[in-house]
Amino acid sequence: MRGSLRFLGFAGLVLLIFGLASYALTGVFDLWTAVHAAGGGVLLALGLLFNFSGVKSSLSLAGTRQRLQAFAGALLFGGILVAVNVFATRHPWRYDATEAKIHTLSEQTRAVISGLDRPVELLAFLGAGDAARREVAELLDRFVPLSSRFTWRFVDPEQDPAAADRYGVTKKGMLVALSQETSAQSAGERDEGTLTEGVVTNLVLKVTRPGPRSVYLLAGHGEAASGDAESPGGAAALADALQRENLEVRPLLLAAEAKVPDDAALVAVLGARKTLLDHELSELRAYLARGGRLLVLVDPATAPGLEPLLADFRVGLGDDMIVDREQIPFLGARLGLDPIVEDFPSHPITRDFKERIVLFQARSVEARTEGGLPGVESHVVARTRPSSWAVADYRKMLSTGTVARGAGDVDGPVAVAVAARRGAPEGGGASPSPAASLAPSGRLVVIGDSDFATNAHLTEFFNKEFLLNAIAWLRGQEDLIAERPKGFRPSRLDMTEADYRTLFRFGVLFFPEALLIVGLAVWWRRRTL
Repeated sequence: MRGSLRFLGFAGLVLLIFGLASYALTGVFDLWTAVHAAGGGVLLALGLLFNFSGVKSSLSLAGTRQRLQAFAGALLFGGILVAVNVFATRHPWRYDATEAKIHTLSEQTRAVISGLDRPVELLAFLGAGDAARREVAELLDRFVPLSSRFTWRFVDPEQDPAAADRYGVTKKGMLVALSQETSAQSAGERDEGTLTEGVVTNLVLKVTRPGPRSVYLLAGHGEAASGDAESPGGAAALADALQRENLEVRPLLLAAEAKVPDDAALVAVLGARKTLLDHELSELRAYLARGGRLLVLVDPATAPGLEPLLADFRVGLGDDMIVDREQIPFLGARLGLDPIVEDFPSHPITRDFKERIVLFQARSVEARTEGGLPGVESHVVARTRPSSWAVADYRKMLSTGTVARGAGDVDGPVAVAVAARRGAPEGGGASPSPAASLAPSGRLVVIGDSDFATNAHLTEFFNKEFLLNAIAWLRGQEDLIAERPKGFRPSRLDMTEADYRTLFRFGVLFFPEALLIVGLAVWWRRRTL
């Protein structure tokens, strides 16, 4: 009988310890925890009560005291482990070891969520037993500390079909964002069927920033087409990037339209090879007069007829082609017609942009200080390196396959991208131009190359990021000009010819040279002893 009571006491102690551990680790005092704590406490009390004399005599023995000390030490060590685990659970800390930091929220996401001016709730439609719940919860929990206005919760579409019907949920995994009277939904990335940081950020933008979201790509003059995913010169890659930025991409045959549509967030001219009609130029000016935004990518040896419109914004195009001797090996023409750009003067477009872009047969773009409409300011936002220059007689260069500096060439660094905007008109006199009534919000970005935005080259270096920054500035959303959400990508090191020379000298020449010098020093030291 006494042995049975002793066993009950030990069993009660085990139940009590695991009940307390369950509460410490989960933070929930549920039925399981209550049964263990209460049952363990009762059994332990019974064991002590009916075997008190045995316990007292056992405690007086030296061996028992040693075992109790060892048990107390083990219990203290276990308590420390439990305390550390509880602290780590309630105050989590993560280290992102991936090269691209794909498990860390981007600067753009942080700016969007921390700048919320209204409550936003996200509903994740997943069942209680869905395996994706944990992954979704880990992603959405990263957003919560950024703003008290951001909340989220799971909704089981089977248990709450009314909510699924109300928000148009047709399959599990869909995410719905709610803010005041606005809602938006997404089922995850189109290609991968998974939920990512970019999807969540775009949903938040949809419900918190109403306004035009259509990007119109001018068509009819040989421009890159948004629906062309097969050819290297298509713009499908750019269209996909814009869609991930919460924008709708549509073609615009302005020659057959009365005007630029009112829902246009901006109009882009991607490498027009033919001259625009007078009607098209007039409507583009009228669009800018309404506060429109225009992106112009123009290649050398093309004349789309935009010079008068660009001149209104103090922007000029050079009839030349840029050559840079230092270029990436194995990437292109042997003449050095792929200039690397790593000089970005201060401007909202280039804020914190310290990367490189590469162009492909580019022309110079000039930011003028005089002329144009009253109140216009133009700024250079990208320049080539000092080793480059703009070749005036580039047609001869292309025909002969040789390059040399000529009398009319312009030494580098050469401006290749200009951003312009018009503020309040100066003075109260009559306007010198039909477009003098431009709204203060009219903006323009001109880049002397369109190839860098095509399917073949958009993802090289940081071409896409630079172009998306320019588009964000055109739309007046400077707070979105930040590091964007990243995903898994192959690791690649882009190196210039100078980088290759430095690597060769350090890897092949420097270490043998250093070893030889150290060896000679040791030999000389021993020789003189």
